[in-house]
Amino acid sequence: MRKLGEFFADKVRRWLPDSFSFAIILTFVSMIMAVILTKSGPSTLLGAWYKGFWIFLEFSMQMALIVVLGYAMGTSPVFVRIFDWLATKVKTPLGVYLTVLIVGGITSYIYWGFTVAVAVLAMELARRVKKVDYRFLGACVYASLMPTVFGLSVTAPLLMNTPKNKFIELGLIDRTIPPSETIFSGYSFTMLAVTIIVIFGTMLLMRPREVDPKWDMAERIEKGEIKVLGGSADEKAALEELLPAEKIDRSIWLTIFTCFCGFIFIIYYFATSGSSGINLNSINFTFLIFGLAFWGRPTAFARAVLDGVRGVAAIIVQFPFYAGIMGIFMYTGMSKVIADWLVSFSTAVTFPWFAFLTACVVNMFIPSAGGEWMVIGPTLLQAGKAIGFPVGKLVMAYSYGDMCTNLIQPFWTLVFVPVLCRLADIRARDLMGYTAVLCMVWFVAISIVLLIL
Repeated sequence: MRKLGEFFADKVRRWLPDSFSFAIILTFVSMIMAVILTKSGPSTLLGAWYKGFWIFLEFSMQMALIVVLGYAMGTSPVFVRIFDWLATKVKTPLGVYLTVLIVGGITSYIYWGFTVAVAVLAMELARRVKKVDYRFLGACVYASLMPTVFGLSVTAPLLMNTPKNKFIELGLIDRTIPPSETIFSGYSFTMLAVTIIVIFGTMLLMRPREVDPKWDMAERIEKGEIKVLGGSADEKAALEELLPAEKIDRSIWLTIFTCFCGFIFIIYYFATSGSSGINLNSINFTFLIFGLAFWGRPTAFARAVLDGVRGVAAIIVQFPFYAGIMGIFMYTGMSKVIADWLVSFSTAVTFPWFAFLTACVVNMFIPSAGGEWMVIGPTLLQAGKAIGFPVGKLVMAYSYGDMCTNLIQPFWTLVFVPVLCRLADIRARDLMGYTAVLCMVWFVAISIVLLIL
């Protein structure tokens, strides 16, 4: 398994283009497919592409904020002390890999957006522990996202449990589908157990025996090849004469007032909403308030945010292209053509596997679980209804497919790779060889279970 991981790591690093180039290539492939499968003319095709281009504007801003605020919070003095303490407990590369997989798995089960904080944890541990392969550690961060599909924030089950959702309005279902039939079903817990075994078994068997000095961050820092700045601009400025305006900028009272209001709302919000209140907006607000509190002074927090902003350029540029691809699938009818073709082969026994396979394929072009479900969900629900397949199981089978090919789609690396880049020039292709192997193993394991249960 280790040799297989090294083989794919080398091949993917050599051949996988930059994530922006990958998005453009997928756009071109989507256009060719739409012309062949739907006979769309140039005006229809380009109109669909442009119409979809702006679908993700709100989502793009939310994602940019979660990266920036997660980075600012994770690099605060409070978290630095926590990471220093962890480094005294985690002293081996194996311990680092396990810590990231466990912490990341638990937090992603609650909410996938915490992956940014996990990336900060990985970065800080890599600074402190020698012989850690930074590429493989990045793959561990990505692998730790997998429990999301069984957790509290997985999109399709949440949509199906929303009153008056689109699928009820279309007459595809006659009631909401409760979590007891999706993420909290015995079916889902069985898949979760299989997934945990696959993640830890595959990743630990793949971990590199020899570490390329280029990717041993702690060793490079010790040799002075990488400079890690200490202290803060506020501490240095405190030694200088400050103007009245600068004293206001550094006033702790501004932080106290803002955080007091913020903490009161956070407590009230989650007390009244519970786990259903976990979403991008609430997590971003929580990150902002805690980040400001942990930095103490507004100017220190603002500088940390500025440092984090440098990593979100890829999100700003690439999300519109993926939204454009989604527009091509939605407005040319191509998603329905693909889904109809795939489920046409299925029977009552094989249907969940074909739903899983459909999601695997479409997810390569629309790597947004909610957007993908809105596009292909109606076709899958109609097919499932015709053969009497339980809706809850169908929704979960689709969700597994969505997660599976995320491991070979660089879209979601945009969430955490910018954080890892603060320490080294790492790209998606440097880590996705390892996750490609994990994808293949998990695909086989889930396929077997889907055909048995």
